[in-house]
Amino acid sequence: MARKTKEELNKICKQLNVNTLDSWSKYHCYKQDHWEAFLKYVLHEKEDRTNGIYAVSGGYCHDIIEKFYKDEIKYEDMIDSYEDSLLTMNIAELKYDRNDSEKNEKIANKYENCIRHFFRNHDVIKQPHRIEHFITIRISEDIVLQGYIDFLFTEKYQDDDGNERTRIRIVDWKTSTKYTGKKIDEECGQLVIYAEGIRQALGIPLEDIICEWNFLKYVTVTYEQKNGTLKNRHIERNSIGESLVNTAKMWLKHFGYEDDIDTYVDTMILDNTIDCLPKEVREKFTIRDCYVEVPLTEEKIEALKADIVDVIHDFRRREAEYKVTKDEMLFWQDVTDADAYRLATLSGYSRKLHKPYDAYLKEQEMFQNNTNDEENDNSDNSSNNDDDLLSFLDSL
Repeated sequence: MARKTKEELNKICKQLNVNTLDSWSKYHCYKQDHWEAFLKYVLHEKEDRTNGIYAVSGGYCHDIIEKFYKDEIKYEDMIDSYEDSLLTMNIAELKYDRNDSEKNEKIANKYENCIRHFFRNHDVIKQPHRIEHFITIRISEDIVLQGYIDFLFTEKYQDDDGNERTRIRIVDWKTSTKYTGKKIDEECGQLVIYAEGIRQALGIPLEDIICEWNFLKYVTVTYEQKNGTLKNRHIERNSIGESLVNTAKMWLKHFGYEDDIDTYVDTMILDNTIDCLPKEVREKFTIRDCYVEVPLTEEKIEALKADIVDVIHDFRRREAEYKVTKDEMLFWQDVTDADAYRLATLSGYSRKLHKPYDAYLKEQEMFQNNTNDEENDNSDNSSNNDDDLLSFLDSL
């Protein structure tokens, strides 16, 4: 779906009786980093850092998936399109790690091989679907969010009473590391709020909406254990063969392939596959795309909406005050060590524009210089002590 024009958005504002449409991106950006939101949404400053690869790579992956599901390219074309994007990113000298070339190369090999495997082995969703579906979400009387859902589709299912029903599944394609534990709760907000938007738009119960991430770098492997129970594992795509060696050995022994185990294991690891295994062993494994579902509850939705109201109102208040005072300190937020990785690797703004980050780095550099000075002083003292000892020995 094409992005809405400014005229279309203005018309929607009038229909919904709000002055402007906010977005999840604005809310999340301001909540995470006041200064970055100031640069992006108040000053409308263009990002000046061009050698970060994660956002660009993620964008390419989304585009390739979108083109496939819009029938603009064939399944086998996805990997070629990804290779073309890698060439473009390499020519542009984009980096996974800007400060360590060896680490950058290691990340590149792992990350890119995982994505390659996805485009060669993606489980195609064949149900009726929508791509980049525009949606509005009423948060409060004066706040409406707009957004574009990566992918949604419908599927039939039977409820506990045997009645056939239809549900909506909302999918967000992710090229990041898989979320687990607390990270799921920290990162699920956008999908939760999109679920609320779907509920508002269609008037369907929450139980008929599923939100999930598809983590492109991973597969979910379901395998049978010796006791007959099934177990699920999320495995990075570049190490499927290596990760399943122990279970494969167990079933190879069970089916009488003891003499050939080493050959099978070597091939699994070298080719990163289980296709080399005998059919009866291979059938003990099911490998599919890695989906992680987001828990949806009324309490979670209402708590999130309340927080969005507080955050957006705070942003609007500071924005209005800035227009009068031009006091940029209204958006100052001290950078902590917890922010350092994001600002060094993921942010599109350099220290030149991100003044709190610049202040943080200057403090770190000053600390490093002081430490080096102390080490030099200690080294000088040690040298002097050595000279004194040599003079003493010479005098004997």
